[in-house]
Amino acid sequence: MMDWSRLRISTGARILWLVFGMVLGLPTLANGMNTNSTADLCFGIGMVLVGVRGFLRPVMFGKAVRMEMDPRTAQVSIGSPMLHGGLSLVIFVALVAGIVIKYVLKG
Repeated sequence: MMDWSRLRISTGARILWLVFGMVLGLPTLANGMNTNSTADLCFGIGMVLVGVRGFLRPVMFGKAVRMEMDPRTAQVSIGSPMLHGGLSLVIFVALVAGIVIKYVLKG
């Protein structure tokens, strides 16, 4: 079961990642559904999942710029490491598939 009490930590970063993923993902997803474009569907799903993953385990920009591991990652994260690993894998596959289909296969 997830510990939702961690939601209060890094709320701004969580909201920023969620909005980022939704703003880029939902219009692309809708466009893919309207035009039957597999590339847009894959990319839109990937971006929506980027927002969800960023909400569950936000990246702190100050630490990311300095390439430091945030010691509070375990305190900030909602969900298991297996969930985050699976989400990362699905995000990678969806985004790469969308880019390959659109620009390499011209789909």
